[in-house]
Amino acid sequence: MDAIEANRQGDIGVATDEELSNMIKFQNAYNASSRFINVIDECIEHIITTLGA
Repeated sequence: MDAIEANRQGDIGVATDEELSNMIKFQNAYNASSRFINVIDECIEHIITTLGA
């Protein structure tokens, strides 16, 4: 009975290590996207400032 319960918990349980790994992966992707958007924003601002002057 204990083996069946452990098996059931293993199937429906949350793997903490896997969840932490996914969270770090998505956090890194978000940070990379944020840096990319900031660079594009600075480029557009520089272009507008240069052309507008």
